[in-house]
Amino acid sequence: MKKIRRSSLAVLCAVLVLAVALAPAALGLLFAQQSLRHDETARLNRVADAALVRAEDVTRHLSSALGEIGRVPDEPCSASYLRELRRIALEHRAVRDAGAYDHSGRWQCSSLLGAVAIGALGGRKLPPPDWRGRDGVIAWFDLVHMPGGDESLVLGRDGYYVAADPAAYLDGLAARPGAIPDASTNASPNAITKPGAIPASGLGVINTEMSRVIATTPSADPSVMLALYRKPADAPADDTADTPYVVRRSVTMPIAVVVSAPREALPERLRSLPWGWLLGGVAAGVALAGWAAFFIVRHMSPRGQLTDAVRRHQFIVAYQPIVDLATRRCVGAEALVRWKHHNRIVRPDHFIPLAEHRGLIQAITDQVLDTVLLELGEFLKRYPEYYVSINLSASDLTTPRFLDILTPAVARQKVKPEQIRIEATERGFLDAEAAKEVISAFRDAGHPVYIDDFGTGYSSLSHLQNFRVDALKIDKSFVDTIGQDAASSSVASHIIEMAATLDVKVIAEGIEREEQATYLHARGAQFGQGWLFSAPLTAAEFIRYVGRTRAG
Repeated sequence: MKKIRRSSLAVLCAVLVLAVALAPAALGLLFAQQSLRHDETARLNRVADAALVRAEDVTRHLSSALGEIGRVPDEPCSASYLRELRRIALEHRAVRDAGAYDHSGRWQCSSLLGAVAIGALGGRKLPPPDWRGRDGVIAWFDLVHMPGGDESLVLGRDGYYVAADPAAYLDGLAARPGAIPDASTNASPNAITKPGAIPASGLGVINTEMSRVIATTPSADPSVMLALYRKPADAPADDTADTPYVVRRSVTMPIAVVVSAPREALPERLRSLPWGWLLGGVAAGVALAGWAAFFIVRHMSPRGQLTDAVRRHQFIVAYQPIVDLATRRCVGAEALVRWKHHNRIVRPDHFIPLAEHRGLIQAITDQVLDTVLLELGEFLKRYPEYYVSINLSASDLTTPRFLDILTPAVARQKVKPEQIRIEATERGFLDAEAAKEVISAFRDAGHPVYIDDFGTGYSSLSHLQNFRVDALKIDKSFVDTIGQDAASSSVASHIIEMAATLDVKVIAEGIEREEQATYLHARGAQFGQGWLFSAPLTAAEFIRYVGRTRAG
C-alpha cells in the first residue's frame, strides 16, 4: 500500500513539476506569437511596397513601348518596321515581344519571329480583349499563347501590341530580404529567397478598373487574391478571416497588389523558435537534453549537412566538354560542381538553391576554382588553347570578391586569364549596375564572360544591350525543339542571328542528336556541348577525351 502511495505521490509531483516548468513556456509562447504577428505584418508591408513599385515600373515600360511603336512611320511588318520593333523591345526590359495584328485580330508580324514565321501559324487570332482603357489601350489579362510559344500578357492599340511575361510583375522580388518565395513563374532552381523571407501563400497584381488578376506567384490562388482585394475592413468573418494580408493601390495607375501569408505560417515558425529560453524553468537535465536534441536535429538537417560538406571540402568537379561544331574538336569544358555525400552524388539542383539561400554558394564556387586549378592546372599551362568556364552565382556578380581570389590563383598556376572563363545567368543581373561593373572587370582582367541559359529570362534582349559579353549559351530547352513542329523551334536560329549582329560567339547546350548539331552549325553557331559529344567527365577522363579529339 505504501509503495502504491509513494508511486502516486511521485506521479503527482512529476505532474506538478511539469506544470510549473511549462507555465513560463506558455507565457513565452504567447509573447512570441504576438511578436511574430507584428513582424509578419511589417514584412508583408515591406513586400507590398516593393511589389507595387515593381508593378508600376513594368506597366510604365509597357505603356512607353506601346507609345513608341505607334510613332513608327514605316509600313507595318516591313523590314524597317521590324527593326524598330526589335529596338523598342531591346530598350524596354519588360517587353518580351512586339508586333502587329490586323483589324480582325490576326497576327501579322513579331519582333521575335518576324513576318515569315507568323505566316506559318495559319492566321491565328487574338481573342477579344479583356479591358479597354480610356486612351484606346486594350489588354488581354487572360494569358495569350503568343507566336513565340509563351503565354503572355498583351497590351495593344490601333493594330500593334507589346507582350510581357506576367512574371515580369513579380521578378526580382525574391532577391530581397523579407520577400516572397517563388516570385517568378520562370524561377529556376537557383531562384531562392534571402534569410528572413516570409513563407507567404501569395502575391497578386490586380487591374483595379476591371478587378481582374494580372499576375500571381505560383503558390497564390487568384480567386483568393481577388477576394482579399475586394474585402472591406469591416467585412464579416469568412474563409480568409485568419489570413494575414496587405493591399497596396497605385495612385497613378489602375493597378493594386495583394500580399498574403498562409494561416499555417505562425505555427510553422513557432516550431522553429529557440525553445531553450522558453523552458528556463525546466530542470537543468531537461534543458541540456533539449539543447542536445536541437543540435542533433540541426546537424542532420539539409542545411547542417551542406555546411559540414563545405567545411570538409566534399565537392567534386565534373567537366562537360565544349566542342567546335565545325571540326568536332574539343576547345574547353564547363566545370560542373557535384556534392559527394555518403558515397553518392547529389544533383546540383538539390543543393545549389539551399547553398545560395544560406550564403554558402561563394565558398562552393571558391572550392570549384581550387579543384579546377589543382586537377587541370598543369594541363591548361601546357595547352594554352584550352579553357574551363566556371559558373558564378548572383552574389558574385555584384562585387569583385571572386575576381580578387581568381587573379592571384591563376597567376600562381601560370595559367592564362583567358583560360578561366566566367558563366553568368540572367538571374545574376538583377542589380544591373553592379553586375555591369563586375563583368567589365572580369573582361578587363582577361577572363571572357558568357551569358548562360540565354533566352530563358524575359529581359534577355536588354542584357545584350547593357552588358559587354563574349558569348551566349543557348538554353537546352530551345535546342530540344530543333526539328520539331513547335512554335519555339526557330528561337535558336534567331538567337544565333542576334549574336552574329552583336559580334558574340554562340555555344549551344544540351545537344543530344546529330541533326541538332548540323542545324546549329549550318546557322552559324560555333560551339556546342551535350551528350552527343560526351557526358560530364572526371579530370583524367577529360584530358584523355581532349587527346582523342586532337588526334582525330
